[in-house]
Amino acid sequence: MRHSRFLFLLPFLGLLLLNGCTGYQLGSQLPSDIQSVYVPTVINQTSEPLLENEVTRAILGQLQRDGSLSITSEKDADAILYVTLTSYNVFPLAFSRENRSLPNEYRLTLGASAELIRQDNGKVLARDGDLIGRDDFGLSGDFTSAKELGLPGVAEDLARYIVAAITEAWPD
Repeated sequence: MRHSRFLFLLPFLGLLLLNGCTGYQLGSQLPSDIQSVYVPTVINQTSEPLLENEVTRAILGQLQRDGSLSITSEKDADAILYVTLTSYNVFPLAFSRENRSLPNEYRLTLGASAELIRQDNGKVLARDGDLIGRDDFGLSGDFTSAKELGLPGVAEDLARYIVAAITEAWPD
């Protein structure tokens, strides 16, 4: 008897839940005429050299995986994605048991701003100035080599945030 009352309420609960999804749209929130993007090399304003190539490569890969925008040449693009690296930080996370002042695990963060500009009229389609990618890495060998090993992970994490920021931007 108890279960039959619950089953009677189930359709109403379903309708209530679906009502909360009204207006939600899956996929890109960009205008329908924005189908392609050109991605120039990322601008590096940090003091750490050579980050721009890895981050640019990661953004291109993430755009391909996402599939909302096709990557094309500048002259054929509907929009241009400008990305500027604004911060690079390395923080110790864990320390050696033998020597508590010696870090053996670090967190690498990359900060960036991204702006998607419409090619035909220069209008800003999406902008986010506070994107941060993170990755943790262990100390293997010297510190410089370890940081280089951590760079692909942080670049991938940042690229996911950048692509989400431009494809999931809510229209004004």
